[in-house]
Amino acid sequence: MTGNDQLKQLDPSKQLDAGRGQTGNKILALLAAAVMISQWMIGFPTPTHATSPRLQNRVAPFSLPGSDGSAVAFSTDPSVKFHVLCFLGTECPLARIYGPRLVAMSDAFSPRGVQFIGINSNIQDSMQELQAYANDYGITFPIAKDYDRRVAVQAGATRTPEVFVIDRAGLVRYCGRIDDQYEPGIARSSATQHDLRDAIEALLSDQPVPTPQTTAMGCLIALPRTVADDPESHSKITYCDQVSRVLQRHCIECHREGQIGPFSLEQYDDVIGWADMSLEVIDQQRMPPWHANPEHGSFSNSRHMSDEDKQTLVDWVDAGMPYGDANELPPPISFVEGWQLPQSPDQIVTMSDTPFAVPADGTVEYQYFVVDPGFREDRWIRAAEVVPGNRAVVHHSIAFTRPPDGADVRDIGFLAAYVPGQRPNALPPGYAQRVRAGSKIVFQLHYTPNGKPSEDLTRIGLVFADPSEVTHEVFVLGGVEQEFEIPPGVADHAVQAEIAGFPKNGSLLSITPHMHLRGKSFRFSAQTKSGNETLLDVPAYDFNWQHNYSLSQPLPLDDVERLSFTAVFDNSADNPTNPDPSEYVTWGDQTWQEMAVTFVAVAKPRHPPENGTMSKHATSKQVSGKPQPLADRQHAWEEQASQFADQYITRFDSDGDGVLSKHELPDSVRMFGFRSFDHDRDGSIDREEIRAEKLQRLKRSR
Repeated sequence: MTGNDQLKQLDPSKQLDAGRGQTGNKILALLAAAVMISQWMIGFPTPTHATSPRLQNRVAPFSLPGSDGSAVAFSTDPSVKFHVLCFLGTECPLARIYGPRLVAMSDAFSPRGVQFIGINSNIQDSMQELQAYANDYGITFPIAKDYDRRVAVQAGATRTPEVFVIDRAGLVRYCGRIDDQYEPGIARSSATQHDLRDAIEALLSDQPVPTPQTTAMGCLIALPRTVADDPESHSKITYCDQVSRVLQRHCIECHREGQIGPFSLEQYDDVIGWADMSLEVIDQQRMPPWHANPEHGSFSNSRHMSDEDKQTLVDWVDAGMPYGDANELPPPISFVEGWQLPQSPDQIVTMSDTPFAVPADGTVEYQYFVVDPGFREDRWIRAAEVVPGNRAVVHHSIAFTRPPDGADVRDIGFLAAYVPGQRPNALPPGYAQRVRAGSKIVFQLHYTPNGKPSEDLTRIGLVFADPSEVTHEVFVLGGVEQEFEIPPGVADHAVQAEIAGFPKNGSLLSITPHMHLRGKSFRFSAQTKSGNETLLDVPAYDFNWQHNYSLSQPLPLDDVERLSFTAVFDNSADNPTNPDPSEYVTWGDQTWQEMAVTFVAVAKPRHPPENGTMSKHATSKQVSGKPQPLADRQHAWEEQASQFADQYITRFDSDGDGVLSKHELPDSVRMFGFRSFDHDRDGSIDREEIRAEKLQRLKRSR
């Protein structure tokens, strides 16, 4: 069926709308790496070639209201050989990215007889919002509102952004994506295929289009749908009664004004416009963002959506999305204005006195800002939240504490992060994190330009605890395995590691796994005398969502002998996010390298009983369950430190001179760990400095 035939079969009487600093500690480097995530995208179809015969569609002449008040139609200028219809949405992240790119293409092809026209067929986008989109993203070609979605149906458009090249007879000659920079779960640094550009060039040269039809990536357009006019089909499920409550449970937290969600789902008009898109990402298990297997563990921040709630949404959409009785609407959820903290913050710390300028395009290196919060005495923090000043360009931000010079490096602490998919976690009553007097707060920010110059001023809000009321101190431990190599093409490569030095008199609060693009699955276990218990199972790890899994109840560690995890990597060609299946993959900061890391939040009593002990896994090497004489331990440490230094030099000494300069080391070591190794401050580190630093850390770990 062609677009025109489809349009004819839609009976109007039965249509309903479908609605950022230096410091010297390896832990900091890992904390920083743990929040490097790829760009958050929404709305990816199944990655297959489109099969609908849209190239047979013919778009009839139209006249639509333009965002500037003019009437927008096909050009009658005989020099115009082709029109490019660009279907765009005001809130869709990809439509915002590609808008300025389409302008550049329009400027390039206009002198050659190609006219670009923007079309907005979203029922949830008002003309005022369309005007703002055109102004904000510098859209210079005409852009119009397709109120009844007739042009979208004729062309066969289903997503934004999606483009159609139309000849003078109205026939579709190319349709689909603009280029291949974005694919399901992939955000390349640049495109490798320029489908729209290549299609136009071929047509202008009277050559066949190389690939006349591709699959567009982006947000679904809510196209008209038919609903049977049958009394028995009238649904008892309405927006006011059931659907609004499902959205409150699972969506409104992020999808509301000023929050991370790219669009709001607070009002009925918005919900019906995004209904098809919502069902797609729910069906693909991409929303709500939650990846823990419900058969293992219980988590206070779970976003698991029940099958019943999913079916409620499906049935409602199938019934035509009836509104219902306004008296059945639930009361709105109350949120702390601008914060998701349990109360308004006691202190707000801003990353800088002046905003950071983010360019319109290009790559922005990681930015670091060191701020003195003015702590003249130890502070106990029971809640913290990082809030970006401009969510449109802040890819992620983390804040951590750097203790005063000469302090124990173990006082370096993670405070909070702004990461897609992660929200502030409330600590149990009496639990808090100590920040030493004189500490600084370090902000790390990763910016992603979005097509227009922007500014950002990120902040962190802190909620303090009364020291007299703090019963448990919270701190972060890291489990790391760096010595691995993933062979090319292997689909299931397992890497195992343990959490060292956890307090036997403490309790486990949360688990945060971290891998990169080849990460496939993750499992975290506790070994006790009675057996092995899986605390967290992530069968389908997703690098785009860095979850912190908070246990519903703190897990006592007194009977736990070992905490371990298994990270599985997929280096095969079947992994759509794999940068290069032919490579051997080792540890590294970049996303095309890999990491096997887990962070856990642990609490221990401030006033433990006399028999409080550390776990027998207090170092990464377990030599015996019995205490060793000091001389034996010293000898073991010396051996371990020497071995580590040899391996470190061998691994990173690219010029073979026996010393390591900054340019030979990974980004995270240069930024965070170099200063702690460079004891004589000569700008390089040698084997003895590495050995001495490692030995010092081994002694401290006891």
